[in-house]
Parts: sequence; C-alpha cells; structure tokens
Amino acid sequence: MRLSLLTAGLSGLFVLTLATPAPGAEQSYESCSQITGEYVTVLQLAARGLSGDVLKTTLPGLSAEAEQRIDALLRMVEADGLAETYSTVNSEYARCATRVFKSHGLPKRLSREAHFHFCAGENKVRYEVLLAALVGAQKDKVLSQLQPQHRQAGAAIFRLYESQGELAVFDNLGSELKYCLNGH
Repeated sequence: MRLSLLTAGLSGLFVLTLATPAPGAEQSYESCSQITGEYVTVLQLAARGLSGDVLKTTLPGLSAEAEQRIDALLRMVEADGLAETYSTVNSEYARCATRVFKSHGLPKRLSREAHFHFCAGENKVRYEVLLAALVGAQKDKVLSQLQPQHRQAGAAIFRLYESQGELAVFDNLGSELKYCLNGH
C-alpha cells in the first residue's frame, strides 16, 4: 500500500491522498481508518506544540516514509492552517471509505472490516455536522436531518463549536475517531 502526501504544484500546497494504493494493492475500511487515525494523532500533537523533530523521535517505529509524511503534513499545516488540514484529512477519509464501498460494497456483518466501516460512517456524520456549523446552518435544522442515534452527538458538536471553536471540535472528532477505531 503506497500512501503519500502529493504536492499540488501550487505554491507548495499539498493534497492529502489516503486512497492511492500501490499496484496490486487495494485500500480497505481498515487501512483508510488507520491512516486517518495516524494523521489525526500527528495533528493533535502538533496542536499541542510538539515539533516535527520531536514527533519523529518520539513516535515509535516510524519508517523513513512515515517521517516524510509527518513533514509533509506539518508543511500543509504551515501553508493552510491547522483547521484546513484537519478538514482535508477528514474529507479524504470520507473519500477513501467511499472508494472502498464502491469497490467492495458493505463488509460482512460483525467482521473486522464492518467495525472500521462503522467508524468511517460515524466520523463522516460528525464531520458533516461540523461543516454545517461552520457555514452557519441552524442547529435545529441540521439536527432534524440526522438519524435519531446521531442527534445527541450533533448537538454536542454545535455546543462545542459555539463555546470553543472549530479547532476544539476537530480535536474532539479526532479523539472520538481513535476511540472508535480502538474498539469502543
């Protein structure tokens, strides 16, 4: 599986690609999720003041390619800002999972892939609620469009956004995603 942050060629901006498998390899819900979890962890730690050098020396078992991805992700933060980079990571995660769905459909019920499919779906809903808040959508209208099981989380996202802003919500979405990925 080949994963990379590719330069877009426009003033050093980067486009994050989660779903660019090597020849003969395919993405799965698990690979989309695990990669996104790693990117989110880097962003969360960077937001707390850890430099790329500190991240590369303290995160366990990094390959040279992983170190390059950390550098590229942090350059993206410098160029576009932390919130925009979080948004890119979340939208790429949704696109990656969508490509897996188009290629393989729904995973078998109660399978390992079903777990990661569930996490991808939950993250997508929460991210879309944040996007709605960012564009000034009315909370009641957004919540009424959600499935009943998502309304409480949707209301919490709006409250957090209103009280602490988008970076707090992105950080929370990342923590919730990793909680889900770890089987909770």
